[in-house]
Amino acid sequence: MEKIKLYIVEDDIIIANDLKQRITGSGYEVLGIDGKGEKAIESIDTLAANDNQPDVILMDITLSGKMDGIETAKILSDKYHCGIIFLTSINETAAFDKIFSLKPYAYILKPVDIDQLKMSIELSNYQHRLELSHEKATVDLQNEMEQRKKAEKEIEMRLQEKIKAEHKVNQLQRQKHQMELDLINRELATSSIFISQKNKIIGLIRKDVTRYLRKGKNITKNDFVKILKTIDENVKFENDWYRIKAHFEKIHPGFFDRLRVKYPQLTPNDHKLCALLRMNLSTKEISQILKITAPSTEISRIRLRKKLVLPKNVNLVHFICLV
Repeated sequence: MEKIKLYIVEDDIIIANDLKQRITGSGYEVLGIDGKGEKAIESIDTLAANDNQPDVILMDITLSGKMDGIETAKILSDKYHCGIIFLTSINETAAFDKIFSLKPYAYILKPVDIDQLKMSIELSNYQHRLELSHEKATVDLQNEMEQRKKAEKEIEMRLQEKIKAEHKVNQLQRQKHQMELDLINRELATSSIFISQKNKIIGLIRKDVTRYLRKGKNITKNDFVKILKTIDENVKFENDWYRIKAHFEKIHPGFFDRLRVKYPQLTPNDHKLCALLRMNLSTKEISQILKITAPSTEISRIRLRKKLVLPKNVNLVHFICLV
């Protein structure tokens, strides 16, 4: 067990040395002796700087310096929270009241009884250790509370970030769903244009055939020529392009304007091909609409890719859909 370390502040050098001898003989360690309060504070400051401050200070009330023992004790107890045992030959109530306000560990009258002093030192040291332990526990508890608050704040921040991220994901999913719905609606509208066009052609042909049947005579070659002429007139793409284009621009507003601005090198025929690709039509369907062969349609697609300077790994239809 470590020795209890003491410091003696006593202006009577004989009494101070006697106390030191008797205390040392009882197994305690005396770190120093001073007769003035100012010098005692300076000496204990030096000891504390070297992590060797006393556990208990024996403090005489009457000192030879400018400060008395009460003033010196107040400064030291505020700075180091050390245990103070007052030594005095004065038995006055006024002095005791001043000392009491400092909450001393003991108050011993001179001449000092060594056994009483030893008991006071032990009790003072025990109380001093308790206070240090309590102070350390308080600091540790405060640090733990601060760490918990910090951890809780970090958890709350991460939770808020997670909520924001989930909200963003949900928002993007809703946007994606809406875009998919819009795409489906546009494709349905586009399909409706061509279904309507086919129905119109079929209706005209049916009307001509019905008219010839009602005449009650055989259909001649000239009649077939007229029916074929009706078909050719109605399936000719150029005749219906402007109407189809008007419907297309309602579904895909600004599409042709963006093409002209971004790719001024494209021709009107390229614009028509881009529109049909944007409708997600197959090569066969595009060939039938443009009244050209499938190989010619493929060649037109290849030329369009070159004009758009598309790498081989980029899908043409997907690229057109992003315009």
